[in-house]
Amino acid sequence: MKRELKESRKHPRYTKIIQMDCLVERFPDDTTGDNKSKLKTGDNFRSTTINVSETGMLINCDFLLPERTLIKMTVNDRSFTGKKLSFKARIAWTKRNAYQIFGRYAAGLHLEKGDKEDIERLVEHFN
Repeated sequence: MKRELKESRKHPRYTKIIQMDCLVERFPDDTTGDNKSKLKTGDNFRSTTINVSETGMLINCDFLLPERTLIKMTVNDRSFTGKKLSFKARIAWTKRNAYQIFGRYAAGLHLEKGDKEDIERLVEHFN
């Protein structure tokens, strides 16, 4: 008999695809050599969310970003109307995607700053 899988995370993840506009705010001070990104501070790029929780999200994008990079994210999706949802997040990890459906790289993010209501609204949208 199969046992039911239980969510091991403190905050459950909700899966849904939405478009985000991102801005590189700051790279880690110790970023050098091969760890550097093709993007510069202040550059914009697009990403696609894969899943989100109250404390983090998984995105796909076309740029390899070093761990600890700080980015500002704004929801760019027609399903959200009215107030724009914005967050600041820090890259926890990145890896190359085997399939480039939504982008060449996947990145795990920790949400660092954002209006609590915006985060709840985003999670509610995913739920």
